Parts: sequence; C-alpha cells; structure tokens
Amino acid sequence: MRLSTSTCIYFNRPDGTKASILDSVKLCGEAGYRVMDMNFHDCSVFDTPFRGNHWKDWIFRIREQADRYQIEFSQGHSHFYNFCDTNHPEKEQLDEYIRRGIEGAGMLGIPWLVIHAATDFQSAQMVKDSKRKTIEYLKPCLELAEKCGVGIAIENLWDLNIAPQKRYTTTPEELVDLVDTLGADFQNVGICWDVEHSEIMKQDLGASLQLVGKRLKATHISDYIDMREDHILPYQGLIQWSKVMNVWKAVEYEGDFTFEVHRHTMRLPDELVPQALRNSVLVGNYLLGLLEE
Repeated sequence: MRLSTSTCIYFNRPDGTKASILDSVKLCGEAGYRVMDMNFHDCSVFDTPFRGNHWKDWIFRIREQADRYQIEFSQGHSHFYNFCDTNHPEKEQLDEYIRRGIEGAGMLGIPWLVIHAATDFQSAQMVKDSKRKTIEYLKPCLELAEKCGVGIAIENLWDLNIAPQKRYTTTPEELVDLVDTLGADFQNVGICWDVEHSEIMKQDLGASLQLVGKRLKATHISDYIDMREDHILPYQGLIQWSKVMNVWKAVEYEGDFTFEVHRHTMRLPDELVPQALRNSVLVGNYLLGLLEE
C-alpha cells in the first residue's frame, strides 16, 4: 500500500479563495508525495478551469505538472449530486461535469474514479428506488469509463448530517448489493471505503471490510471531531488509528492509502503550508509503518 493524498489537501484557503490544482500538485510533490487523487468535485463546484471551454488543455497541464514531480494519479473523485432528483435545475450542467471527470480521469491515467450513489428521498421504498435510479444513472457512466480505461468506485456515505432522514449506501450491505448488481454487467465497478464515514456511523470496520472484500478499489482516509470539523489529518480527531490499522493488516487490498483531508491547510497562511504537507507525509508513513509491526 502506498501513501497518497487528494488535491484537496491544498485547495481551500483562509480568505475563501481556492488554490490552483497545479500548485497543489507542486507543493505535494515537494513535500514528498508520489501518488495523488485528483478531486474533480472541488473543480466542479468552484470557479476553476475545469468548468470552462478549455478544460482539456488544463487537464494536460496537470498531467505535465504531475510528470514534473514524478507523481502518479492512482484515483480521482468525480463530481456528484443527487441525480435521483430528475428535476434538478442544473442537471444538464452537473451531468457534464461528471462526464468531464470520467474523460479527465482517462487523460490522467487514473484507474479508479470515486463517485457517490444518490437517494430518492421522496420514495416510500427509498432503498429500492434509490438503487434502481442509481443503476440507471451509472450504467452510461460505466460504459463511458470503460472506453476511457477507467473504473468507477462507489463510496460508502454517511447521513448524520441530514438526520432523521436516511441516505442510500450508508451501510456496507446496501453498497455491496449495488456494486454486485452493476458488476453483473460491468467489470470496471468497485468500492471506495471512506474510513471517516464508517467511523461516524459507528460501524464495525473489520466486519464492513470483510463484507466488501475484493470489491475494494480505493480509500478515503481522514479523521473528525464533529460534523463541522471533519476531513482532518489522522490523530487530530476521535478515531483510534491503532485499531484502524490493525484491521487494515487483515485486508487484502492492493490499492493506495489516500488522505482526503480538506481542512488540513485551509486555515494556514501560505508560509506554513509546505511544513504542514511534509508533516502529513510523516503521519501517513507512520500509519503505513504500523502495518509492518
């Protein structure tokens, strides 16, 4: 397992602006990262070149920057929205961002692109109808991804932030069932396991990953304090990382250990960011070292 980090580790800035993805790749490369996750979702919901007419040129510049710092993109994060709401006023544009993310993943050589399922909140059969609509939506995405040489990894979600409403695929059972149904027709579908999400939901990580098994293709690794202080670096929150890593020792997983820590540098002045990124590499390597004990 290799240490990786999302471009989101350096994106949100203290003044509310967003850093350049090119700068994120540069700083992460200088800090010692050699594997990264390209977060297309960040680039879809904020004003970035990804939303413009010349987005492919921008992707090529990111590829060149990654090559310059000997960085491999081993996974990415697609844009997502609740596509079960077929009357969403921006549906056409949001679908375009998802399509661009799949093509962009192919251009960057990304083998697994993470996406979220959606939830039919209006249905009296929420799980049944959410599954049906998610399958209908993802089938053409998987077909396009296959042409681009990309796999789609569906992520486990959480729903305490919308309680008492429930969200589809918060349980490993629902997620495995969805992926197995899609897997009957597609070879390029798998699961991304977000450790923070399952910890927030008080799920047994060992039992969850045992059920997920070989379907596991990607990870999201982060810590949390509460719903307003999430996606922080391990050991800065409530998760017991020694227990988490003991579980990972027993997991047959061939992918990467990928930080998704949006808040790690968001309050730091630029002068402190390089050291914070180097520290995240130290933390990540320490965690991976626990697997060898």
